[in-house]
Amino acid sequence: MSKKIIILILSSFLFTGCATVSEKANNAYDFVAGGVSKGYNSVKNAVTGGDKE
Repeated sequence: MSKKIIILILSSFLFTGCATVSEKANNAYDFVAGGVSKGYNSVKNAVTGGDKE
């Protein structure tokens, strides 16, 4: 019985650890994608002469 409780606690710790890691990776991806889109927009504005859409 006690082994099941220990395994349950460990698995919950592992699950929350994986959730936080994937959340951090997702935030990093959003940050990189935002930077890339900002850079792309600034280059596009320089080439086309601003926001004339």
